[in-house]
Amino acid sequence: MADKKSLDEMRDEAYRRQDNLAADIDELLDRVNPKNAVTRWKNELVGSIKDFSAADDGKTPALPVAIAGGVIGVVLIGAGIAAAVALSGRREDPEEASAQRAAERLQERRKAQKKN
Repeated sequence: MADKKSLDEMRDEAYRRQDNLAADIDELLDRVNPKNAVTRWKNELVGSIKDFSAADDGKTPALPVAIAGGVIGVVLIGAGIAAAVALSGRREDPEEASAQRAAERLQERRKAQKKN
């Protein structure tokens, strides 16, 4: 009888572990869901701004300073992206560059033939 009871206990333990594993997998899927990640990020950002404004020492208005800092940050990031795009230039296609060089060589040969 003791063996039967321990077998039932082992079965119950296996079911509990299976349920825990399923719950862990569900939580992991919920965390990696992009919509939930964005919502979580937004809530953390709003909470940090509220905490920042709550830590106001009374000397400066915290919310306008935070907004101004955010606007400046966005402008600087935009300027950085624009500069990177402008500096990257247009990369030539190797086949196009080869055709361009061949055309230039052909023009040089024709000029040389006209001179002779």
